[in-house]
Parts: sequence; structure tokens; C-alpha cells
Amino acid sequence: MPAHLAHDEFFTSLTTLLTNTSQKARGSIFLTQKPLLASNPSSETSTTPSILIRATDGNTNAPNPKSAKEGDAKKKSSLTSQKVKLSTVVAPEELEAFYTRYAEVCKAGMTGLKKRDRKRGKAKGKGGAGKVAKA
Repeated sequence: MPAHLAHDEFFTSLTTLLTNTSQKARGSIFLTQKPLLASNPSSETSTTPSILIRATDGNTNAPNPKSAKEGDAKKKSSLTSQKVKLSTVVAPEELEAFYTRYAEVCKAGMTGLKKRDRKRGKAKGKGGAGKVAKA
């Protein structure tokens, strides 16, 4: 697993990842965060743990199991790019400044994304009242 990036490197890579994904017709970016617990809890003096921030494009390079021909799956997986994994660790005293910049980068990168079409889900609804007759 690659080492954690410095904050500036993380923001630069995240901006690139958001830009590349928004230029494609399809794609997803997964942003996760979790507390990074110390390996030796008795030596931990502060009560607030560091935060691990991750970003990935979700590209698995796994061949489609439904594909009938194995040769097609090999070609397809060789054409796709590698999965992008970014991570950084934020100390508790740096959280406010980090989240301010993190929010700016995420908002700027999400401007090119399409809004999800929810009309289809609302038409189904619960029960029979929300069903739409097909013409």
C-alpha cells in the first residue's frame, strides 16, 4: 500500500481525479474518512485521534464475470487504467484548516457532474397509487 500523501499533494491529486472523472461520461469517486487509532492506546495522550482521509475512483480492473468469452474480458481489463488510491492523515490540530480547503476542492471539482435523475423513482412510489400507465 502506498504511503500517505502530504496535504498539498493530496489536494493536487484529488483535484486531478475530480477533473478527469467529470470529463468522462461515467464514473464515481469515493471519499471516506475514519479515525486513525494508535497501535498502542496507552501511549496516546490526546483524546482526539488523527483522521484518515481516502479518495478512490472505484476502478477495480476486474473482468466482467457475465462475459461469455474470456478473451474479451482480458482485452477489456488491459485497456482500463489502474485504480487510483489517495490517502492522507490529518492531525487533530490541523482539522479545521484541512476541512476548509477540502470543502473548496470538492465543491470546485463537482461542478461538472450531472445531477441524478430522480423522476423515475418517484413515479413508482409505494403501493398502486404512484404507478404510471405505459403508453
